Amino acid sequence: MKYKNIANCALASCLIFPCIASAAEKKGESTFSTLKVADNTRQQENDNVGSDEETYSKPGAFSSRKINKNLQSLDATLRTMPGTFTQIDPLQGAVNVNIRGMSGFGRVNTMVDGVSQTYNGMAPSSYHGGANSSSGVLIDPNFLAGVDITRGSSAGAQGVNALAGSANMRTIGIDDVLLKNRRAGVLTRFTVGDNGLGRSGMVAVAGRSETFGDGGSIGGLLGLSDNVQYATYNNGAGTSSSELFGSDNNYMKQKPNSQLYKLNLNLDRYSKLELAGRNYANKFTRRDITSDDYYLKYDYTPLSELVDVNILLSTSRSNQTYDVNSLSDANHASTTNKSDAVNISNTSRFSLSDYDFAWQYGGKVMDTEYTRAYDNSAEKVYNTFAPAGKQKISALYTGLTINKAIYQLDLNLNYTQSRVSGFKPACAANQQCFPQGAANLRLNDHAVNPSVAFSAQVTPWLQPFISYSHSSRAPVPQEVFFANEGGASMNPFLQPERSETWQAGFNLVKNGLLLEQDSFRLKALAYQTRIKDYISSQNYYLCASGVKCRNGEDSDPNFKANIYTNSLSPVKTEGYEIEASYDVDYAYINLSWSKQHTDQPTSIASTTMLGFGYDDLSDLPDSYATLDIGARFLAKKLVVGSLIKFTGKSKRLHPEGESIDTGDVPKDDMPNIPTVIDVYSSYQMTDNLLLRLSVQNVGNKNYAAALNKMNQDYNYVGDDGKSVNTTARGRTWVFGGELRF
Repeated sequence: MKYKNIANCALASCLIFPCIASAAEKKGESTFSTLKVADNTRQQENDNVGSDEETYSKPGAFSSRKINKNLQSLDATLRTMPGTFTQIDPLQGAVNVNIRGMSGFGRVNTMVDGVSQTYNGMAPSSYHGGANSSSGVLIDPNFLAGVDITRGSSAGAQGVNALAGSANMRTIGIDDVLLKNRRAGVLTRFTVGDNGLGRSGMVAVAGRSETFGDGGSIGGLLGLSDNVQYATYNNGAGTSSSELFGSDNNYMKQKPNSQLYKLNLNLDRYSKLELAGRNYANKFTRRDITSDDYYLKYDYTPLSELVDVNILLSTSRSNQTYDVNSLSDANHASTTNKSDAVNISNTSRFSLSDYDFAWQYGGKVMDTEYTRAYDNSAEKVYNTFAPAGKQKISALYTGLTINKAIYQLDLNLNYTQSRVSGFKPACAANQQCFPQGAANLRLNDHAVNPSVAFSAQVTPWLQPFISYSHSSRAPVPQEVFFANEGGASMNPFLQPERSETWQAGFNLVKNGLLLEQDSFRLKALAYQTRIKDYISSQNYYLCASGVKCRNGEDSDPNFKANIYTNSLSPVKTEGYEIEASYDVDYAYINLSWSKQHTDQPTSIASTTMLGFGYDDLSDLPDSYATLDIGARFLAKKLVVGSLIKFTGKSKRLHPEGESIDTGDVPKDDMPNIPTVIDVYSSYQMTDNLLLRLSVQNVGNKNYAAALNKMNQDYNYVGDDGKSVNTTARGRTWVFGGELRF
């Protein structure tokens, strides 16, 4: 009830203020806020090696990074952000973003150019016919310009059906290719590395016409990228990964290739249209993977601060086709994921007395469908391979930003309707379930998610902020229609997860702190999250009465269902996050640090011992930090630096599966992870040519990376039952560069 009251107040505010503004305008009494004109000229790479300025100017838990700065992988770049990590699955080839211990299946709204990604990988295991499942994004890092992370917020379209936050990966555009004052240009990127890292290359061609009409123009971009990553590497102890994955590991070698297309049509200075496409293809882990994404964006900003219309139409399709006999119970198998989305919004800006307002309102609809096919003579209902089903998310959202003097208040609200539908086969006569017979299930739910944030620029250099956010995440077909025991292991009563998050912190921006030309930036915050109805899977047995029960005594030995259920007790997460930067023109230091704790339960379907591997352990290390320190020489053309990576205590799922006493999967402590040091350099030889060199894990440390799915795999545990053999790469050299002309 209290959330409905908050929602009603927020909606009333959002409706009343524009009406007042409209009435005032008719009387000639309204005044418009000052227009801000942004300079879109692309800065040279060596102008700002540190974090993006928006990280420290935007209140709340927000971080931004540029890609391809230090020859780090996308996983490594994401792990340099506070409260942000990745789930590494060497069998998938996708990037899975983790925010504060939450990842996948909508817990993090992961986007590419604002388009939500719904890909779910199903990789055949390397040692038996099962399949490991993991959500993620199929993206070529060569096409990325940057990534933005928002933690704990449910504002706007990015907060729709996002429990813990959002990640938006931005691809390169025409301005990233063209040199200043040029109408056509070429951008090439290349890398080559030893120790199995392979090589990659990308070329992008772009052009833009002279301005025509009323500030209009037309431009286009075409990018092609190709990569080779080898199957084996040596760890810090000199052991080849072929001993970890088995001698027949050619299935681990991959050659992904990608294409990127963009067409920008500015009809005049007020109307901007962009049509874009992105294709990805790979042969990896005994399957052919393809992914195609297309979107149409339209922005209309006439000479009225009451109108700023944004329209995004997108369609995505991914497919996985499996080699014969790569799965134990399905031949000539394939899975397909299709997702279509529409997002429309408008922002009105106006002023009343000493108050400035920005009112955004819009709606988003997203339809996602997962299908599977294989040519067995009979459909196997006792099969966890790629559960099929549909999910539809419909949402209305609105937000009002109020500014007066040094104060800013943000009121946001989204109303979301979710529907998950699919087929449930009949249960056996001795199994009590609902419905008993075969049926097409439809789970409908709705959520009202308000949020409020307040900040104040109390001094020119200090901006404290505090926020409250309510968010939700609907169950997905992979959870509702999980079917290791057919219809008896499906849950037609699964409820959405609901989260409350409090955040408090401050931004500090100070120029001339120690020296006249230096700058200091700091973002520090604390957060606390409480999640109701957290979804995880547990074992259920078939008792004599036919009902499913947690106690396996006197039960049917041939029945053991892994059912996704809602947690009866709330899950709590809390932590601290710090991001800081100090730049003195000829040198810089960047720091990110996180400390967190969670009590989220594990899922029995996560265990590869059972052949499912559906979920990963997503608990972040109790603390982790990255220190980036470097200096600039030769009029800033030469940059030399080092990344120092610290990882605290980390956990993994117990590789032998469930505890006999509790029936749950316990968490084991990982061996201590040493501090890993990378060194890097870049040299701007000419205005057109930039060269880079990096040595990763320069100390050749032997360690297992946190949240690597292979570390919880029974088949990769040593004879002592405790060792973690899936270790990271040892010392690795990487050389790369960019050429623009």
